[in-house]
Amino acid sequence: MRVTEHRGAGAGLGRSVKFRRPDIYWLVLCLSALIFFSVAVERFHAFHSAIDYIPVYTGARCLLHGCNPYNTSQLEQQYLEADGRADELPAWNEEIPLYPPSTLLVLSPLSLLRFPVARVLWILLNGCLFAISAGLILSICSRAHRWLATLLASLMLVTSGILLALGNPAIFAISLLIIGCCLLLRGRLLPLGAFLLMLSLAVKPQIGGLIVLALIAMKIRWRYAVLVVAGAFALLLTAGLILSMHPRSSNWTSGLSGNISSTLGPGGHNDPRPDGKRAIADINLQAVTSVFFADQREFNAVAYAVFLALLMVWVMAVLRTNTSPEMHLLSVAALAALSLTPVYHGFYDTRMLLISVPAVVIVYQKRRLLGAGIGVLTILSVVSVQDRVQKIFLHHAMLQSMLSHKILFVLFLRQQNLELPLLFCLYMFAIFAIRFPSVPPMTFSARNSQEAISQ
Repeated sequence: MRVTEHRGAGAGLGRSVKFRRPDIYWLVLCLSALIFFSVAVERFHAFHSAIDYIPVYTGARCLLHGCNPYNTSQLEQQYLEADGRADELPAWNEEIPLYPPSTLLVLSPLSLLRFPVARVLWILLNGCLFAISAGLILSICSRAHRWLATLLASLMLVTSGILLALGNPAIFAISLLIIGCCLLLRGRLLPLGAFLLMLSLAVKPQIGGLIVLALIAMKIRWRYAVLVVAGAFALLLTAGLILSMHPRSSNWTSGLSGNISSTLGPGGHNDPRPDGKRAIADINLQAVTSVFFADQREFNAVAYAVFLALLMVWVMAVLRTNTSPEMHLLSVAALAALSLTPVYHGFYDTRMLLISVPAVVIVYQKRRLLGAGIGVLTILSVVSVQDRVQKIFLHHAMLQSMLSHKILFVLFLRQQNLELPLLFCLYMFAIFAIRFPSVPPMTFSARNSQEAISQ
């Protein structure tokens, strides 16, 4: 903020306060964060719900108390002993414990508190981390077209209230991934950035695993990235050993594998097939390939083959393009979209695309139409309309007959699953079409400082 003083004849001292544009952008982002919190608390009653947090909280208590975190009867006992309300217990056939032991170990400090207190702190922690991650993303965006970055980050904030209310660890892992990546890319607080990335991988490795491996492949603070992978693996190994040492949890591996098989199998809660309970909320490729292939091995194989083919395109792009900060951001953004396709991901995981906002701005600077298209597709990928379309179809028999055609079914009820590969392809086109000069490695903080000086 810049304050200027004006002295008028006989008018005394007057002051006028003028806000530079970046201050206005930050004001908009702060307002969006307030809306994000208020929607979660007022509309979705975040402090009295957080249904997805219960299996994690009780599982962490089991880790500390020597019981099996993949046995729902033992989880229920831990929940009631921690002052949890019986009428708030989830249906265990829907909230099946699937998180790896490392998730429970990382989040175990909160399990030392009573559940009502831990839930409030969990909601506040996730909300603050996600708002901070949005602020860091805005800080590494180019000052040109900062309005576009503010718009995208703000839209992701104001539409994420339901995710905060669910209490799913995804928003925790995504926030730490984004904060850690921003710190490594900017060359600031590198040990802290690596530590946060390690926690993100330990909580949900399918969120940021590919991005951390990409940092190693592109030699972006790769030594720290290697430590991130090693640290996450060490946490997993430590938590597994803790469970194996106790008689009641010594068979935790069979319990976890059984839960995963039951939830992804026919009729399971996360079954990606067209008639699956929550298939409309799945964003991975299996929700599309299962429409055309009934056998689970077949639709999984096709989904993995498509993912690997796209990943090879990304590898070729990284090998053939010049090394520059812009290319690093484009590569990470493309991989963020691709990371959501190979294994199970729910709709809440799309907030990971917040990390791609700087890349959208970069493309928009060079190719307005392409950048605008990527920006629109990013928002559509985050706020999908397919759930609303399904409700419309269910109330009209004439429209339901259209869904018997597999292509129409995918186009109407699996748009979000198609948008992510399309978004990846647009980033690949941008990487090959836009030429950036090869420059020595430069932290983004230094680059932003140069831009400020030039302006």
